[in-house]
Amino acid sequence: MQNENIEKQAALAAAPTAKPVSPESDDFTPRYLDAADLMFTRSEVGTTRLEIRNEACYLRVVVRRLMPLSNPDSYISLAADEDTEIGILVNPSALAPESQEILQEELDKRYFTPTIEKVYRVKEQFGIHEWEVKTERGRITFSVRGLNQNIKQVPPARLFVTDVRGNRYDIPDYRKLDAQSYQQIQRHL
Repeated sequence: MQNENIEKQAALAAAPTAKPVSPESDDFTPRYLDAADLMFTRSEVGTTRLEIRNEACYLRVVVRRLMPLSNPDSYISLAADEDTEIGILVNPSALAPESQEILQEELDKRYFTPTIEKVYRVKEQFGIHEWEVKTERGRITFSVRGLNQNIKQVPPARLFVTDVRGNRYDIPDYRKLDAQSYQQIQRHL
């Protein structure tokens, strides 16, 4: 099964590629980039640069996981800005170590999601729920508006909570939390 997935990824990576396409265009063909042709570096001001061998150098690159939950370590979108995709990197582990490190730093910044370890209380007032929780980074308080829209359950029991500032928090399995935390969550789901 794993060899089959690797073969599929290799076939995708070897597929014909297309040039970057404007978001207004109706003709979008994904461009799969070969890790051997890519080099990530940092500019003097700390932005991420991408050089594609014998083609172009992009002075600022935006990275996104195309499958952040099901396959977070593969299929990374590389874009020249928020809307103009350069291409898709299927297998980031094939990059040179220095480039892997820079790419991973960018992904970590973009997808920083504290894990909630304990829920002290969830208090509702005027449609806003104030959460007081413990994460791996300590005790924090944040507000959530509209629980139905901002708490996503991934079966069987994983929760992603998005606060009013757009920050995301992860509860890998709310059933494994202590009794008080579990009760707080159940009361507001």
